[in-house]
Amino acid sequence: MKNADYVFHPVDGAILDLESLQAISSAENRLLGTWLQGAWPGTSGIVLEGLDLDGEWTSEGPPGTRRPDTRSETAIVMPGKALVTGRNGRVYLLRLQEELQIDWPTKAGSASRGHLALVPRVEDAQVAGGITVARERVSAQLGFVKPNQLDDTLLPIASSLNNSKDWVTDIRRLYQPEHPAVRNLLKQFEKIEVTVWRAEPEGSVWDRSVLGRNWVRYQTVAASCVQSARMVMQTRAMTTLDRVRLVRATFTQLNNSVEVAANELLQMVGANEGVGPYATIGGGEPRS
Repeated sequence: MKNADYVFHPVDGAILDLESLQAISSAENRLLGTWLQGAWPGTSGIVLEGLDLDGEWTSEGPPGTRRPDTRSETAIVMPGKALVTGRNGRVYLLRLQEELQIDWPTKAGSASRGHLALVPRVEDAQVAGGITVARERVSAQLGFVKPNQLDDTLLPIASSLNNSKDWVTDIRRLYQPEHPAVRNLLKQFEKIEVTVWRAEPEGSVWDRSVLGRNWVRYQTVAASCVQSARMVMQTRAMTTLDRVRLVRATFTQLNNSVEVAANELLQMVGANEGVGPYATIGGGEPRS
């Protein structure tokens, strides 16, 4: 039956056939796959924890931007966890317990252009004597991908910015409120709220008297929007998709009240960089 699934149900004396074992094996895939598609429909993987590119956090560029050591000949990815999809269509929980190092793709080092991506390597497990056993070995394989060659089968860890110094990492990740990238984003939103209250009555929305002729009303609407966004980021774990949606909604509201703050928001998330999912805010298109 196409509309039915087998679920493992142990019964004393029952025969343990191949389909029963497959029911055990498929349970993890169904659980992880369902969560992944609920968190980010259509995606093939997401970083759950860690897997950060080693380097200093910087407020320049999109959220989650890091500046690796320019003197290092290797890129370093810290330990962490991710959900990834293998070429066989199965979803795996990949654990990286030690840092990984990989040579930069060119002599330019951290100034190289492209993407650092992860893909699961799935191999049949064997015991002594070359005997294959009923389990798989899943490990992480890191590599650099040239610009315009990043596809959905790869989990992006970082993408280079145009300044030849920084790499954006908030591409497909789950961040807790305490994460440094979120804390930096919250500080930027605090600056935007200051801009809102210092702004002068101007802009096309003010000229059209959309909210009347009381400028404080425009500022109150904008400030309330920024404060609400900050509260959301401070109280729940969010995927990159969630953050992009939140920033886009904030931009829309600011653009309909205090436009100078909306322009500052675009600059703050690096929409003009054209790299990563935040490039879509304000109507832009990301460069792959």
